[in-house]
Amino acid sequence: MDSHLSLRRQAYAKLALLSTRKPVDQDGGNIQKLVASLPTRNPPSTSYLDGVLRSIAPTSRQRMSVRELDILLALCSAAAKLEDAGHAERAVRQLGAYLPEAHTQLYIPSPYLQEINPSPWAVVTHDLAHALLSLGTKFPYLKQPVQDTVTAYVANWSQASSTLASTITAEDDEQSNEEEAVEIAAVAVSLIGFLDAAAYHANFWTASEQLELIRSLRGVISERFLIALEKAVSTIRHTDRNDPLSRDWKKSLRQYAAKGAPLSAMHIQQSFMKLLLSCAARFVNSDTEKPGHSQLSSYMSSPHLDDFYNEHVDDEMIEYLVDIITDQMNVLEDGSDYLQLSSAWQKRLAFLVKAYALEAYVHCMVLDDGLADAEVLLGWLEDAIQSQPQMADDVLSRTVLQSFAVVARFMPDGASNIARILLKFVVQGTSRPDAVKAAAESLAYILRMLSVDAVITTLYSLGNVLSSQSGAEKQHQSFSPLSGLNGHHDSLSSVAKGPTGSVISLSMSGDEETSIVCGNVARAIVTIACTCNDIKIVALAQTLLVQKIGRINILVDAHIIEHAAVLATHGKENELKSLLRLYSRMHQEAIQQRNNVISEAVQQAREHLARNIDTNSPLFRVFATQLLERILSKGDVVEGEFKHSAEVEQAAQEIAPLLKPLAILASRKPITATEDTGEDRAEMENLAREAWYNIAVHGVTLQSRIGQQYYHELRLLAMHSAPVFDKDRAELLESDVELNTVLRRGMSSQHVAEQKRSLTNVIPDQESHIRHLSYQKVVFLNTVYLVESLRAASGSCAEICTYFADPTLRDSDMGYCLSAIASEVVKSYVQKARPAKDDDYAAPYIAKQLVRTFSACCHRSAKMQDVARSVAEYIITFAPSALIQKSSVFALLELLSIMWLSCLESEIDEYEWKSTFTSQRGKVTIELSDDYAFRKRTLDALHSAARRWMSSVIAVAPLDVKGLLQTYLSEYDDTGAYGHISLGRSFALEMGSQIPAMDQRLTVIEQQAQTTNVNVASDFIAQYTTRQEYRFGGLSGNEPHGRLTDTPTLSGNLVDGTKTSADIVGEAQATLAEIEHKTSLHGSIPLHDVKYVLRRAAALLCRSKSPQTAIVHYLVNIPFEIFTKESVKMGISLWLGVIHENTRMEPRILTEIAQAWEGTIDRRVGIFSPSFSNPDPFYVKEEFAPSDRETLLSQAQFAQNTISPHLRLLQFFESHFNAIRLGSPHTQRTFIRMVMRTLRGFEQARGHPLMREIHFRTILFGLKVLQFSTCLNKNTMWRLKDRILSAALRWFCNPPVWSFGGNRVQVKAEVVVLQDVLSMLTGTRAVGTTGPSGKNTNDQKLSLLEALLHSEIGRLNVWLHPLGSTGHDGSPSANIASYARTAWAEDPSLAIQLTVRFSSEQLHRDVRFLLCNFPDKALHEPNAIDVLLGDALPQDLSFQLKYLLIWSSVNPVQAVTYFLPGYGNHPFVLQYGMRALESHSVDVTFFYVPQIVQALRYDGLGYVERFIVETGKFSQLFAHQIIWNMKANSYKDDDATVEDPLKPTLDAVTDRLINSFTGADKDFFEREFSFFGEVTGISGKLKPFIKKSKPEKKAKIEEELRKIKVEVGVYLPSNPDGVVVGIDRKSGKPLQSHAKAPYMATFRIRKNKTQTTEEGTAQMTKLQHKRIRSRASIATTANSGCDDPNSYEVWQSAIFKVGDDCRQDVLALQLIAAFRGIFNSVGLDVYVYPYRVTATAPGCGVIDVLPNSISRDMLGREAVNGLHDYFITKYGGEHSVRYQEARSEFVKSMAAYSVISYLMQFKDRHNGNIMVDDKGHILHIDFGFLFDISPGGVRFERAPFKLTPEMIAVMGGNDPNTSQAYRWFEELTIKAFLCSRQYCGKLLHLVGLMLDSGLPCFKPETMRNLKNRFVLEKNEKDAAEFMLGCIKKSAANFTTKVYDEFQLLTNGIPY
Repeated sequence: MDSHLSLRRQAYAKLALLSTRKPVDQDGGNIQKLVASLPTRNPPSTSYLDGVLRSIAPTSRQRMSVRELDILLALCSAAAKLEDAGHAERAVRQLGAYLPEAHTQLYIPSPYLQEINPSPWAVVTHDLAHALLSLGTKFPYLKQPVQDTVTAYVANWSQASSTLASTITAEDDEQSNEEEAVEIAAVAVSLIGFLDAAAYHANFWTASEQLELIRSLRGVISERFLIALEKAVSTIRHTDRNDPLSRDWKKSLRQYAAKGAPLSAMHIQQSFMKLLLSCAARFVNSDTEKPGHSQLSSYMSSPHLDDFYNEHVDDEMIEYLVDIITDQMNVLEDGSDYLQLSSAWQKRLAFLVKAYALEAYVHCMVLDDGLADAEVLLGWLEDAIQSQPQMADDVLSRTVLQSFAVVARFMPDGASNIARILLKFVVQGTSRPDAVKAAAESLAYILRMLSVDAVITTLYSLGNVLSSQSGAEKQHQSFSPLSGLNGHHDSLSSVAKGPTGSVISLSMSGDEETSIVCGNVARAIVTIACTCNDIKIVALAQTLLVQKIGRINILVDAHIIEHAAVLATHGKENELKSLLRLYSRMHQEAIQQRNNVISEAVQQAREHLARNIDTNSPLFRVFATQLLERILSKGDVVEGEFKHSAEVEQAAQEIAPLLKPLAILASRKPITATEDTGEDRAEMENLAREAWYNIAVHGVTLQSRIGQQYYHELRLLAMHSAPVFDKDRAELLESDVELNTVLRRGMSSQHVAEQKRSLTNVIPDQESHIRHLSYQKVVFLNTVYLVESLRAASGSCAEICTYFADPTLRDSDMGYCLSAIASEVVKSYVQKARPAKDDDYAAPYIAKQLVRTFSACCHRSAKMQDVARSVAEYIITFAPSALIQKSSVFALLELLSIMWLSCLESEIDEYEWKSTFTSQRGKVTIELSDDYAFRKRTLDALHSAARRWMSSVIAVAPLDVKGLLQTYLSEYDDTGAYGHISLGRSFALEMGSQIPAMDQRLTVIEQQAQTTNVNVASDFIAQYTTRQEYRFGGLSGNEPHGRLTDTPTLSGNLVDGTKTSADIVGEAQATLAEIEHKTSLHGSIPLHDVKYVLRRAAALLCRSKSPQTAIVHYLVNIPFEIFTKESVKMGISLWLGVIHENTRMEPRILTEIAQAWEGTIDRRVGIFSPSFSNPDPFYVKEEFAPSDRETLLSQAQFAQNTISPHLRLLQFFESHFNAIRLGSPHTQRTFIRMVMRTLRGFEQARGHPLMREIHFRTILFGLKVLQFSTCLNKNTMWRLKDRILSAALRWFCNPPVWSFGGNRVQVKAEVVVLQDVLSMLTGTRAVGTTGPSGKNTNDQKLSLLEALLHSEIGRLNVWLHPLGSTGHDGSPSANIASYARTAWAEDPSLAIQLTVRFSSEQLHRDVRFLLCNFPDKALHEPNAIDVLLGDALPQDLSFQLKYLLIWSSVNPVQAVTYFLPGYGNHPFVLQYGMRALESHSVDVTFFYVPQIVQALRYDGLGYVERFIVETGKFSQLFAHQIIWNMKANSYKDDDATVEDPLKPTLDAVTDRLINSFTGADKDFFEREFSFFGEVTGISGKLKPFIKKSKPEKKAKIEEELRKIKVEVGVYLPSNPDGVVVGIDRKSGKPLQSHAKAPYMATFRIRKNKTQTTEEGTAQMTKLQHKRIRSRASIATTANSGCDDPNSYEVWQSAIFKVGDDCRQDVLALQLIAAFRGIFNSVGLDVYVYPYRVTATAPGCGVIDVLPNSISRDMLGREAVNGLHDYFITKYGGEHSVRYQEARSEFVKSMAAYSVISYLMQFKDRHNGNIMVDDKGHILHIDFGFLFDISPGGVRFERAPFKLTPEMIAVMGGNDPNTSQAYRWFEELTIKAFLCSRQYCGKLLHLVGLMLDSGLPCFKPETMRNLKNRFVLEKNEKDAAEFMLGCIKKSAANFTTKVYDEFQLLTNGIPY
């Protein structure tokens, strides 16, 4: 019951509703208060009313006030939402007191009662019943009291109605009759309200209870009462009384009548039948929806009606309902004549009663069709469908028509007859459209029951109606509609031909009747086709409809056109395309013939399609595309063909009707968002863009007639359109505009002048620039103004800034004009925004535009920045409130922070730039250039503008702006490496400190203080602090929840009168102990919760006067147990807070901190962890895989996370020591002890490159303690200094390291720390000089340390400035050799590393002398072996060799070298080499298979053979690779005719290895080699086809591939880390070769995902120690499905060669992979891709294909002018992000391959051997010439490496001062060279072991030349200069060009 609520009633209702949403313990009182405010009512009387008004008044006779009524209704509305059982129970008790007598309730007269529409008795009874039944349903235990209340109501109502009925019929007094009439009306409307509520909640009762309720109500709704009601209503209506009660009731009767349900006996019957229907529906399905949702459609569509069964319903119940329904139908039939004379309202109620009765009967029939006879129902339905008045009623007609379909399911034999009845109804001229649609739906369901043929026959029959009668003779059509259709491939016309006759005989007269009937027929055809849900039926229906166009008359054609659109939304794309083509033709011809009916019909059809096509359907794209293409097709002429303005106007007129449907589509979903694939989306964007161009070409402007007429559509379209330029080519805007063909349309002198005139009218001050613009640019600018002005009128102006990405716009005529347009657009936007009449222009919405404009101020285009700043300036000037919004202020401050961080990136991640930055807090995202200098200029400009903007708004609204700034400062994130620095926060503080201009007093003071900076920072901070207190001062909801924080101490109640201090401390200790226990077990506790607890504990310590030892312990130890940078930072903050607040706690806290620090040393965590290291790349697994930057980043991040906690603690120690160094000696001793323990702990550290800073910062701290401590005696000072020097020298016991990653800030900090250490060493030289013996024993160590520090600083400076180092050059001390003994005495490793760091022959001799005399001192140092043994066994060694048996192991490749003849097979050396090999995991030695096989040449004693066999037993993959390699090395030539002398040995080892296989190993071996033999055998079978065509070769390959069966566990030799699970049988591709038959095929490979760990070396090396797969793991991988989360599948292409020696490629790629490991070891961000090549037999091999790459040769053949042009074509202009990202990858790969090419002397570097992948990397392939051989023996290529002009062009030119990319290339190349030099010896081992392999690349001088290229005699600075010289020599080298020219002439390879 809807009613207009008074304001008070609304308030009560809102209060009650809000109370239901809150927990019981929070706001349950509001409900209680509302309930309590109701007066107490006695329980309902058990006796019935006697004489209603004549006896003593019962409860209901107490008059109810309006306030009580409002509260009662509010409680009723909220009752259904109550969740608390107690509230519900009280509500039932209170409301239950009202319901039993609600029908006789009296009310205090009030005008507010009239607002209760339609009657207070109806509303109160309905709401009470609704509330009680809802509560009884929700809370089952309340059902009984609710049911008792309802029963009491029914009983009381029965007695009251009976009494009143008898009274009103007996009384003759007119006045008494009027009073009784009012009371009987009140009782009647109360019953109506109750019945409606009961019908809605029929599921409250069980089936039997529902039947009992119906039985009771049927008995009380007596005929006498109904007659009395009719009399009462008549009496009230005709009374002459004018008292308020009579007036109110007359008004109520009018309100009932106005709702179409006049108060009458029929109204009572209608409500009763509604209840009966609801109960019957629930008999069928207890879960049915609420009344008003018919179940008939579910009966029609359900496949099994047997599913509708209720075991609780028996036959008696059904029979009773059937009897009631039958009686009601008989009554309606008997009174049909009377109904004919009744009012329309009465008929309406009668029809509703009949509809309810029919539907209820259907339910009964579904339950039991024996009790409810379908034939009876069919008779009723037939009578009803023949009655035009009945079928004119919406509800009854739908019920009748749907019931026909249900009856047909029970009478299948009569289904065809029912179909004919419905078909006849459809074609009647009197049938309403909605009824026709319902009839067609029912007909469709019946036809589907019959057959598909029945559907088709019916469609043809209906179609014949559209072509019958005299209209067919008119032949009014002027075109053939079928010519617009290309046929329907899926139509049923081919399945069933249309019948020649029709089941319908119809005659029509008059165009109007014909139009109505044909419209109904068309609607029926559409409905039937759509309901059948069959694409073929839909296609047939569309064909039928379209065929009938032009057969009858224009009105019928219009109907068909509109209904065909409905049909098209359910069809396929082809049908829609055909229909749209037809629409286009019809519309065009209608325009020409001025046929408004057809043109309007087409327009309506298009609009229907636009509104109803599913936005996710392909049809949406089809329609959008067609509309855009139609717009583009208008005026599609070449330049100069427009002769007259009339033609332009005509084309514009044709475009205009297309705008509305297109605008509707765009408003539903952006047209360019219709596609998922990039190409399709780009196509749609291009169409939309060019449609706008064509609109502008045809003179549509805001001032034109069409522009004004279709302004709304244009604005809507513009609002949902993207800016009219290609965003992927935004940097090439001007050139794209010039070349666009649409913009050139209609180019003639007349139109040029018109377009320029239009543009000049917009921007008159740019007339001089407009004069120089081309026609295309003028049209484009007019388009921009049109679109963006319309967009601005829709509330958005920021898009105008996006047009300025093209750098050429900065100083061009078009750029000036575009800037002027931007100004005009923004002006129009601001002018509309200033009045603030529209919500779209409110300050928050303008702020959104400002946010986007601020983002444009940071764009990579300088022009866009300028425009965006001017736009922002204008908006802020004229609408300053836009910047006094949280969104805009936060965005501006966040952009400042983002820009600062983006500039910082050049320092913290040197060669990897990030283009996209996002702030979730500011909701901004920006894309930046890779030019860091430009970023800094952008930051400066933004910072300056921000200061100006913020100052201007502070002058306007200082308090509001500063409030926003304080809000910004209160929320921050400092989790980043430099999170404690935020330019936005600093700027906010600066702005908050400003004196506002409107504060005249402070302004005057500031003017007087000329030399002092006066501001209001103190007030700003005071306000901020106050805000923080009330924001976080223990407010409810800010504390974490959970058991750990539930004690009063941790809840903030430190002052509790009920607990003693001891209790509080005890509870705190218990909670803290539990947290410490959990953290020690690595339990998961959110840091936020821990922080909260520790803050409370710190607060307790600040106020405590007792020691609180336990709490201090926990306060310190818990952060140490977590031990992350966040926990330590939190701990330091709390410790300092307690120390400063309660100084008595300082000694204890410091002692705990020192003990905890020492605990990290004892537990070996953090920097003291033995697993925290950076292993030598030759000691870990090398991978044939592309460089992986993500792995390097994760390693660097892991290292930073490991170091950060100790580094933060060290900063705390340094600070606090300086603060207390003149304080307590006990505190000083604490620091001294901690320093000593730490320095001793460094003996355990492993020397990670990133530890350099903290290592020497600790040394520096130790020196400060030594210098400034006041409690040290001489001996202690000497010991401390000696320990400091030893710890400092300990760093140099490790091999020299550069850094890790590209963090320049880190390296700079290291240099500063080292310089500070040098300075402190000088300052403390005289301190602690005398030791216990009285001698100065530290002097030599000090001098050595200084020399090493100078060297380290020089090295780091070279790394920082590779193009020209600054500062100390690191030159070695002249007498460095004199420190050899000092170094040896300190640590032999230090002495060994001196020989690595300094190139001094004397030093090398001295160290070797010491090593030979004291070899036992250096057993822990594997690098000493090089010094001891050298390249061959020295003659001066004897007893020293026995120590080899226990010496630390060298790397595998070095171990293999000890089998070379130079070591004379000395047993100790052989045993050491064997032990070293065996000490490494198989996955490490796996990489060196080629070298191990070559070692067999010198294996006279069988050590290598034993190692191979034993390892082969352990790893099958190792065994297979060894076998393949041994087979490949058995012959010296490709054709296996010249045996290698090693062949017998290789054969023997192979046989022995194969014979060692047993069981599963042997099966695996046989499967693998059989599989691979089949794959490679294809190449041999292809040889007879060498001279044949490629298709024939391909067919042969595919034939052979189909024969191969993929066995379990087999793999490709080049991919041992994955198993083959499938072959692409159609992937075979023959490769070009004159005499051989190589081919390529693609395989499906399943691999295991690499698992990473959070700690240890596994994380640092990304599982570099992962074991080679065992047979079990292979089987697991093979058997794991594609759904296995630990595995993934990839397609891998491979080339199989026969007759080509691949061993040289194997060596080259092995070396590239070794370089990859070297680069990774220092975190150098360069890129190489050592793809896999495996030699499997003489002249045979497998080569992995580089994915997603193309050769430079192929680019040339594709007519690409050069590499630079290719990059622009593929990635966009040079200023685009994609281009810069690709260029960055190009630089990284160029640097790496340049160094490798120089060192390995790769030749034959023509463009066929250089690849470019899709990310921009350059890759080298085919290494047939390296080291000392060249093609043809002629050294054409004399440059160190290939660096052509086109490569330089891609990198932006060869000037490092202007080209950042080229500077990066030079620096990366130098760094790659520098880090490679350190591993020269190991690389020489790799090559040296292959010298006797017979590879053609080796010459006698190869090793010498290779070593010389590393220039080991030079220091780092000179080596950097040398490599820089190589770069300059290579750049555009003449010999490179000569060789490329030679290749072009001889082999046709372009360059």
